[in-house]
Amino acid sequence: MATRKKKTFAPLSWLRAWRQRLTSRMACFVWGAILGNAVLSHPIQPLNLLLEPPEHMLSTAARQGLDLLRAEVRQLGNSVSAALGEATTHWLRARTEDTRPQDPAPPPAATRSGDFADCADQFPAQRPLHVADTSTQWAPLALCADAFAVLYSGLTKTPLVVVEKLNRQRLQHAAGLARTDAFYADTRIPAPWRADLSDYQGSGYDRGHLAAAANQPDAQAMAQSFALSNMVPQNPTHNRRLWSKLEADVRKYALRTAGNVYVFTGSLHEGPTQTLGRNAVWIPSHMFKLVYDESQQRAWAYVLPNRADAQITRPMDYADFVERTGWPLLRGLPVVGSIR
Repeated sequence: MATRKKKTFAPLSWLRAWRQRLTSRMACFVWGAILGNAVLSHPIQPLNLLLEPPEHMLSTAARQGLDLLRAEVRQLGNSVSAALGEATTHWLRARTEDTRPQDPAPPPAATRSGDFADCADQFPAQRPLHVADTSTQWAPLALCADAFAVLYSGLTKTPLVVVEKLNRQRLQHAAGLARTDAFYADTRIPAPWRADLSDYQGSGYDRGHLAAAANQPDAQAMAQSFALSNMVPQNPTHNRRLWSKLEADVRKYALRTAGNVYVFTGSLHEGPTQTLGRNAVWIPSHMFKLVYDESQQRAWAYVLPNRADAQITRPMDYADFVERTGWPLLRGLPVVGSIR
């Protein structure tokens, strides 16, 4: 006769889970009771370890202290985050300023003074303009470079008149010279009176040369011609088409002439003042170019609006130029005719 096997039952799963939970909580709170018995609200009961959240077993004072600690930790975290954010902002700003392109220093041999004694040879008969003849409202300065002279205005932050001496030899030297396009602010000029590169950025205007880069006979003179003290805000179409052609025509004439040809290039400000940039650089309403052939004693001029639709007109004679502009640039010099 077969004997029946006695059934055996595995321990209930819930009992195993309850035992593990009880063991872990007992261990945690026993150590907590040992280390911090003073903060418990009532004696430890085994059943409470299962049914109550741990914080409910703390006294009111202990819970308040815990809440205060949490608030302090949260505030500390916010303060650290704010400090890190501010430090990061300062670091990024400093790094941006450190890596921002800086204006190069002016090339050597360019000088500033109260007169043109250092560059009188750029003027016909070595008779330079007198700065004192220019109204003080323009805040005039005399600036000398190797191959041109600048009568500069601290009011407009641009040149009023630039003078060059052209001849065949000089232009032959200039013919093979590469253009640098290295524009820079002229630090010879006091900061409140000068333009910066940033003034022209995004303005829609060219940095228009008055002493043309293509007229410069060597690398140093070329570099000096890219000073902003030799620039005016010029309509880009006017600069690259009409004005470029006019400069080329003057060079062709000087190459054909035996002697020196002096070129006075300047800006006029008529009507309401328009400016660009943080330094309020004045935008000229018109630009002029007066040409004087010393050997022929002839002079002629062009006065053209600084606009895209400007056209080269017939040149005017010197007397008409003075009446039109108010600039007697050839005072005391013989002028017997024009190019006509």
